[in-house]
Amino acid sequence: MGIRFRCFARLVAIASALGSTSPPAQSGDERPSTVPLIKVEYPWKPGNIRMLYVNIVSLGDHAVNQPILFDTGSSGMTIECQSVLPTEICSDTGIKITKDQQIEGIMVTTEQAVMKYGTYDEYGNVAYARMAFGSPDSPVSTITSIPFLIRYKQVRRSTGEIVGGPLWPKGIFGIAPVGGNGPDRIIKSPLAYVNIGPGLNRGYYLTPIGTKWKACTNSDGNCPRVEALHIGVPKDVKKDFRVQSWKRADWRYNFPTIEACISWKSESTCRPTLYDTGNSTIQVSTDASMRYSSLNTGTKVLVKADGQEDWNFKTTYNPEVEFIPGLPFNIVGIRYFEKNSLLLDFETREIGLRLDH
Repeated sequence: MGIRFRCFARLVAIASALGSTSPPAQSGDERPSTVPLIKVEYPWKPGNIRMLYVNIVSLGDHAVNQPILFDTGSSGMTIECQSVLPTEICSDTGIKITKDQQIEGIMVTTEQAVMKYGTYDEYGNVAYARMAFGSPDSPVSTITSIPFLIRYKQVRRSTGEIVGGPLWPKGIFGIAPVGGNGPDRIIKSPLAYVNIGPGLNRGYYLTPIGTKWKACTNSDGNCPRVEALHIGVPKDVKKDFRVQSWKRADWRYNFPTIEACISWKSESTCRPTLYDTGNSTIQVSTDASMRYSSLNTGTKVLVKADGQEDWNFKTTYNPEVEFIPGLPFNIVGIRYFEKNSLLLDFETREIGLRLDH
């Protein structure tokens, strides 16, 4: 309880110091804010690594203009130290500060944290700032300073190896609304801090991103954008989804799931299932006796989620559907989002799917 109080008190104090209010929504703002997402298909081996990114426009008074991975399967934002702080204070051994320090409107604290993802961990310091993201011409901003992680290294958990390079994103934009990350789980979905218009519920929905991909990189700035993220949930849109209360696969996980069965050939596995933009494949939970690691191209797959329409597709490359022994949940990755939609209502704690045939 003492730790929780100190974290909350610190957040309140820093938000107050950096400015925590913005003009109220104006009449007529009842439509959601639409944010462009960047479609990236890496041009290197292994092939078919496809991801969505969102552009961070600014943090505090610091112009960033850095795309980071858009991730419905995690909670809270991380960003590489060199993207936001002077190079001389960034190193693989830590951020070189000895006390809490305000740098261009970013309050960088000495409080260190580890954020855990899939097979690797990110190490960094907790920081606070108001944030703007999306299009530089019409960015969406948080209404208060939010906690996030400035990372100084990424470590492969199994080996302790520090990793990097062009296949590794320069940060994570985790928008899952269940719980949080970091110390006392204070690092939460950035979308929880965005102002929304009257008549909207706090939350978001994603519309189809399309099936065409272009080999490109964020560093070259040649990747296509799609108007797919809509912040704020209107009633007339929500009624087009089959919504239900979301479930949490386990208290350790900060993403919502739907019970679903994934079937192929004569086999099937049923688990809590995460719809995850941060994964370029579909990952199926299996036991150690599984005799193969992925499905061949051209295999018919059925995803049958509780209370939702059945989703059928055929694999177009290998590995598109992978089998992961011991995974406690299934993961439906980027393929789903090409033609279909996902909705999360933060206020009613509901999740919905819409198959756009």
